[in-house]
Amino acid sequence: MVAYIRAPVYKTVTNFGKLNLNVIKDYVPNLIFWGGAAGAGVAVFTEGIPLFQTTFYQKIPYFGEHWVYNPDPEDIPL
Repeated sequence: MVAYIRAPVYKTVTNFGKLNLNVIKDYVPNLIFWGGAAGAGVAVFTEGIPLFQTTFYQKIPYFGEHWVYNPDPEDIPL
């Protein structure tokens, strides 16, 4: 037998302005992708700045040795 619905069933969705949980779930992968791209861009453009080298890049395990400045004694002027 067929079950008929007497009236439409309304559901309330909690939201904050135009944002709700489903919209936020849809945007999370895009935000992760663009946030990673922005972080990579900042890393590329600040690689040559000595303050960033000593503060951040030299403290990266295994890769931090790339930014340590160890000149030969012959290259240091007296």
